[in-house]
Amino acid sequence: MEKVKKPAISEEMAIKEFVEFLKPYKKRDYRKGNLTTEKILDEYPNVIDSIMDGLLLLKEKSGPKLILRVPIETEGKNEALSVKEVIFKTRVKPSDVVRLMDGINPQTQTAKYVMRFLRHLTGLAQGEIDNMDQEDYETLNQLSSVFQ
Repeated sequence: MEKVKKPAISEEMAIKEFVEFLKPYKKRDYRKGNLTTEKILDEYPNVIDSIMDGLLLLKEKSGPKLILRVPIETEGKNEALSVKEVIFKTRVKPSDVVRLMDGINPQTQTAKYVMRFLRHLTGLAQGEIDNMDQEDYETLNQLSSVFQ
Protein backbone atom coordinates (compact mmCIF):
# COMPACT_ATOMS: atom_id res chain seq x y z
CA MET A 1 0.00 0.00 0.00
CA GLU A 2 1.39 3.40 -1.02
CA LYS A 3 1.83 5.90 1.77
CA VAL A 4 0.04 9.23 1.26
CA LYS A 5 2.41 12.17 1.64
CA LYS A 6 1.25 14.67 4.24
CA PRO A 7 1.47 18.34 3.18
CA ALA A 8 4.15 20.48 4.84
CA ILE A 9 1.49 23.08 5.73
CA SER A 10 -2.29 23.17 5.59
CA GLU A 11 -4.25 24.54 2.65
CA GLU A 12 -5.52 27.37 4.85
CA MET A 13 -1.97 28.40 5.79
CA ALA A 14 -0.80 28.11 2.16
CA ILE A 15 -3.61 30.40 1.00
CA LYS A 16 -2.84 32.91 3.75
CA GLU A 17 0.86 32.92 2.80
CA PHE A 18 0.03 33.35 -0.89
CA VAL A 19 -2.42 36.20 -0.24
CA GLU A 20 0.31 38.00 1.74
CA PHE A 21 2.68 37.46 -1.18
CA LEU A 22 0.07 38.75 -3.68
CA LYS A 23 -0.72 42.01 -1.83
CA PRO A 24 2.00 44.15 -3.47
CA TYR A 25 1.24 42.74 -6.94
CA LYS A 26 -2.56 42.75 -6.77
CA LYS A 27 -3.18 45.85 -4.62
CA ARG A 28 -6.47 46.76 -6.24
CA ASP A 29 -7.88 43.22 -5.99
CA TYR A 30 -6.80 43.08 -2.35
CA ARG A 31 -8.40 46.45 -1.49
CA LYS A 32 -11.65 45.42 -3.15
CA GLY A 33 -11.69 42.08 -1.33
CA ASN A 34 -11.33 40.12 -4.58
CA LEU A 35 -8.58 37.82 -3.30
CA THR A 36 -11.01 35.31 -1.89
CA THR A 37 -10.15 31.72 -1.02
CA GLU A 38 -12.34 30.53 -3.90
CA LYS A 39 -10.61 32.80 -6.41
CA ILE A 40 -7.14 31.77 -5.18
CA LEU A 41 -8.01 28.06 -5.41
CA ASP A 42 -9.56 28.57 -8.85
CA GLU A 43 -6.74 30.62 -10.40
CA TYR A 44 -3.69 29.23 -8.58
CA PRO A 45 -4.37 25.58 -7.63
CA ASN A 46 -0.87 24.31 -8.47
CA VAL A 47 0.73 27.23 -6.65
CA ILE A 48 -1.23 26.39 -3.49
CA ASP A 49 -0.34 22.69 -3.81
CA SER A 50 3.36 23.57 -4.20
CA ILE A 51 3.28 25.83 -1.13
CA MET A 52 1.54 23.09 0.85
CA ASP A 53 4.18 20.56 -0.24
CA GLY A 54 7.03 22.90 0.70
CA LEU A 55 8.16 23.21 -2.93
CA LEU A 56 7.34 26.90 -3.45
CA LEU A 57 9.18 29.26 -1.15
CA LEU A 58 7.78 32.78 -1.45
CA LYS A 59 9.92 34.54 1.15
CA GLU A 60 13.33 33.99 -0.43
CA LYS A 61 15.47 37.17 -0.69
CA SER A 62 16.39 36.42 -4.31
CA GLY A 63 12.73 35.97 -5.31
CA PRO A 64 10.18 33.17 -5.12
CA LYS A 65 11.84 29.77 -5.51
CA LEU A 66 10.10 26.76 -7.02
CA ILE A 67 11.72 23.40 -6.32
CA LEU A 68 10.73 21.27 -9.29
CA ARG A 69 8.83 18.06 -8.64
CA VAL A 70 10.63 16.52 -11.60
CA PRO A 71 14.07 18.02 -12.36
CA ILE A 72 14.70 19.03 -15.97
CA GLU A 73 17.38 16.69 -17.28
CA THR A 74 19.85 17.30 -20.07
CA GLU A 75 20.04 15.14 -23.18
CA GLY A 76 22.83 13.02 -21.69
CA LYS A 77 20.96 12.73 -18.36
CA ASN A 78 23.86 14.42 -16.56
CA GLU A 79 22.46 14.99 -13.07
CA ALA A 80 24.97 17.75 -12.32
CA LEU A 81 23.53 19.81 -15.19
CA SER A 82 19.85 19.15 -14.41
CA VAL A 83 17.65 22.05 -13.32
CA LYS A 84 16.18 21.35 -9.89
CA GLU A 85 14.78 24.76 -8.96
CA VAL A 86 13.63 28.00 -10.52
CA ILE A 87 14.01 31.45 -9.00
CA PHE A 88 11.58 34.07 -10.30
CA LYS A 89 12.22 37.72 -11.01
CA THR A 90 9.44 39.68 -9.36
CA ARG A 91 9.69 42.90 -11.32
CA VAL A 92 9.24 43.44 -15.02
CA LYS A 93 10.36 46.90 -16.10
CA PRO A 94 8.49 48.73 -18.90
CA SER A 95 11.63 48.51 -21.04
CA ASP A 96 11.60 44.71 -20.53
CA VAL A 97 8.01 44.56 -21.81
CA VAL A 98 8.99 46.56 -24.91
CA ARG A 99 11.91 44.21 -25.55
CA LEU A 100 9.77 41.11 -25.00
CA MET A 101 7.05 42.42 -27.33
CA ASP A 102 9.52 43.36 -30.10
CA GLY A 103 8.41 41.83 -33.39
CA ILE A 104 5.25 40.28 -31.92
CA ASN A 105 1.68 41.05 -32.90
CA PRO A 106 -0.07 40.85 -29.50
CA GLN A 107 -3.43 40.05 -31.11
CA THR A 108 -2.20 36.96 -32.93
CA GLN A 109 1.00 35.86 -31.17
CA THR A 110 0.02 35.71 -27.51
CA ALA A 111 1.66 32.33 -26.96
CA LYS A 112 4.97 33.61 -28.29
CA TYR A 113 4.86 36.54 -25.85
CA VAL A 114 3.95 34.26 -22.93
CA MET A 115 6.93 32.02 -23.71
CA ARG A 116 9.30 35.01 -23.90
CA PHE A 117 7.83 36.30 -20.63
CA LEU A 118 8.36 32.94 -18.90
CA ARG A 119 11.96 32.79 -20.12
CA HIS A 120 12.55 36.34 -18.86
CA LEU A 121 11.05 35.71 -15.40
CA THR A 122 12.76 32.39 -14.81
CA GLY A 123 16.03 32.56 -16.71
CA LEU A 124 15.22 29.17 -18.23
CA ALA A 125 15.99 28.37 -21.85
CA GLN A 126 13.16 27.50 -24.26
CA GLY A 127 14.23 23.84 -24.33
CA GLU A 128 14.20 23.66 -20.54
CA ILE A 129 10.65 25.00 -20.40
CA ASP A 130 9.62 22.57 -23.17
CA ASN A 131 11.03 19.64 -21.16
CA MET A 132 9.35 20.53 -17.88
CA ASP A 133 6.99 18.17 -16.14
CA GLN A 134 3.38 19.25 -16.82
CA GLU A 135 2.60 19.95 -13.15
CA ASP A 136 5.77 22.02 -12.73
CA TYR A 137 4.94 23.93 -15.93
CA GLU A 138 1.43 24.72 -14.72
CA THR A 139 2.81 25.97 -11.39
CA LEU A 140 5.35 28.10 -13.24
CA ASN A 141 2.66 29.51 -15.51
CA GLN A 142 0.24 30.28 -12.66
CA LEU A 143 2.88 32.05 -10.57
CA SER A 144 4.17 33.99 -13.59
CA SER A 145 0.70 35.42 -14.19
CA VAL A 146 1.09 37.37 -10.92
CA PHE A 147 3.84 39.52 -12.47
CA GLN A 148 2.09 40.41 -15.75
